[in-house]
Amino acid sequence: MTNKNLRLGYALIFLSNLMFWYAPWLLFLLQYIDLPQAAILQAVGLVTGVVAEVPTGALSDLIGKKKTLLLAFLFTGIGELITGFSSDYWTFVWLWMLLNIGYSFYSGTMEAFMYDTLAAKGEEKQYSKVVSHMQVALNAALAVGSLAGGFLFTIWHWSPFFLTGVAKIAAFILALSLVEPAVDTDTFSWRNFVSQTKQGFAHLFSAPMIKEVSFLLIFGSFMAIAYEFLDDIAIVDWGFDGIKIGFIYTAGTLLAVAGSPLYRPVARYIKPAGIVLIAGIFLALNYLFSPWITAGIWVSFLLLRSFFSPIRESAISELLNHKTKSAIRATTLSTYQLIRKIPYVILAASIGTSMEQIGIKWFSHDFALALIACGLAYGVILLLWQWRQKWVRAQA
Repeated sequence: MTNKNLRLGYALIFLSNLMFWYAPWLLFLLQYIDLPQAAILQAVGLVTGVVAEVPTGALSDLIGKKKTLLLAFLFTGIGELITGFSSDYWTFVWLWMLLNIGYSFYSGTMEAFMYDTLAAKGEEKQYSKVVSHMQVALNAALAVGSLAGGFLFTIWHWSPFFLTGVAKIAAFILALSLVEPAVDTDTFSWRNFVSQTKQGFAHLFSAPMIKEVSFLLIFGSFMAIAYEFLDDIAIVDWGFDGIKIGFIYTAGTLLAVAGSPLYRPVARYIKPAGIVLIAGIFLALNYLFSPWITAGIWVSFLLLRSFFSPIRESAISELLNHKTKSAIRATTLSTYQLIRKIPYVILAASIGTSMEQIGIKWFSHDFALALIACGLAYGVILLLWQWRQKWVRAQA
């Protein structure tokens, strides 16, 4: 049953990430609303996702991963089908809330389902191999969706969202064949629900996790700003249209597919935390020189990030999963996703205002400087803590 679950899981990851709107979503919205409204819409969606992230993760651990995935595909499928034929700002607001609730059901749950499938058979050591295959399926889907979506948008502007919804409904039907892994799952009750959520927070900030989690949250917070808003606005600011954006995103995802199998060989020489650090350096370099470089150089940095992205995500996944038990795995992963997005939610209005005042390229430069400063501050604090630990042991 393990192999069947894994095969179905790979197929579901492909269908759930077959996002034909991935490249032209901002261009689609700008037909009906302006850029400030689009920024607010993204913030509303992100707030909804942040609020729903941990409760849906806890729900996944309590009612089962299969049921949670079915809810995810149902909510996102319906939301995307309706979005394709919508044109009103307030309709978009409600749809973005529905979609992000659905994405919250999916976030962490698919990953936890795959890990628990292995754990049920005592095959956790195979996870690094499985997570690489998961990244292949994810990025292959994004490549197909990006390339097709850019062209479809020029023909029928509603089709990228509509066809993405069709893919989600297909995923819902396929997910009916999943078999829930036989691991620790508690009976649902509101008391257990609250307890589950507390356990996720407590575990994430427990002594065995705090060093890695602090590092991941620093990088993850900047990554959330880049991936949720800055990347898509910057590429439009550089003057690319829907088809060109589709080609760039497709190239990026194909590079990510090529990079996906490399996690295991890279991890033999570089620890997961080192891999995440390299990803942070790539992110900073992508934006640090924005005011002075050409569009071609900027795109080259973006593609380099894309190639490395599955290696980065596999490293983050292993760091979080390695010290987490099955009963609270989805809750812990969802808690991490929630906390790393909070800075963007708080700063969304200021980010939009800063972009208007100083321009997107100079904002990008300041964004990279802030990332570097936070990384250096973390490094100094970590060194001081390690020196203190050595001093305490020496005194003992």
